[in-house]
Amino acid sequence: MTDQLSEENRLEALCRSLGNLWSKDDVIDVTEGISEEKLKKCRLTLFGKLYSRPNVNFQAFPNTMKRAWNTKNVSCTIIETGFFSFSFKSEADKRKVLDNGPWSFSSNLLVLQQCDLDVPEMCYDFTHCPFWVHLYGLPFGRVTKEVVKEIAAKVGEVIEVKLETKGNTTYKVGKARVNLKLDAPLKTGVVINLGSKKLWIEFKYEQLPHYCYSCGRIGHYATVCKEIPYETTRLEEDLPGNFGNWLCVEVRELSPYGKVFYGKQAALLEDPNIVPESPLAAGTSANQHVRNANEQPLLLLQSQQCQKETTKQKAESIHTSLAITSKEGKST
Repeated sequence: MTDQLSEENRLEALCRSLGNLWSKDDVIDVTEGISEEKLKKCRLTLFGKLYSRPNVNFQAFPNTMKRAWNTKNVSCTIIETGFFSFSFKSEADKRKVLDNGPWSFSSNLLVLQQCDLDVPEMCYDFTHCPFWVHLYGLPFGRVTKEVVKEIAAKVGEVIEVKLETKGNTTYKVGKARVNLKLDAPLKTGVVINLGSKKLWIEFKYEQLPHYCYSCGRIGHYATVCKEIPYETTRLEEDLPGNFGNWLCVEVRELSPYGKVFYGKQAALLEDPNIVPESPLAAGTSANQHVRNANEQPLLLLQSQQCQKETTKQKAESIHTSLAITSKEGKST
């Protein structure tokens, strides 16, 4: 219904724009059916767009993707810079590519969409991409499909949930395939309320392409971030950013936020007059018990900077005291 209303609104806007340049005779009803050959070709075709840096070596690109997909039964056609079509010879090969994504070329995310018979090439949506997201820190007793889905929904639309056995034991871990909004920062985690206790659950992503340690968005590095200038982040001094490699599933350790929550790292707030907002404050409704960690202040950089400035001030104070003592001693 929403799509229909949107189409009617766009048609109305088009008519107003055209004014007297069109008439009802310019509306054509297409009644011819679609051949079985066309239907099959459509089913075996994917459209792909490079999310950033569309200018790539087209000679190297299809060969690299064929090797990554482990198939030679696919042909690649360039539609425009950074925009391609992939025609497969079998449904199994195409399905394997979709199920094992996301894919990247030179750390540049390749967003894939299934061909649709009635969608023009310029109308495909490449603003979202499915990623597998692991829930790091979810207790054994809470690993169920329902709980995993509820928590993963804070990242984006949940497509699929899996519970996987870890090693040769019956211990299972949960992950969800989530359709990520690519222009939004990656979610770092949530706090869950179990009644008797509260836990910090971290999100770790499979096959992440390059992303920014400052703003948390996919598609660029912190050195070229337009939202947070690199020179203001102090990443050059090896100070932690708002985001880091802990978002990758390969990194099996807590983020700085998780280390603070579980007491493995000193609190980030040094000023006793600053009281951080509690994600589970009194009066919080039940449906607010899982809060997006990105809503909390990201104070890593500020805390490190304050600590350095405090240390510097103490050093200057000691130096001044020693100088005064030395002068008094000489005068005596």
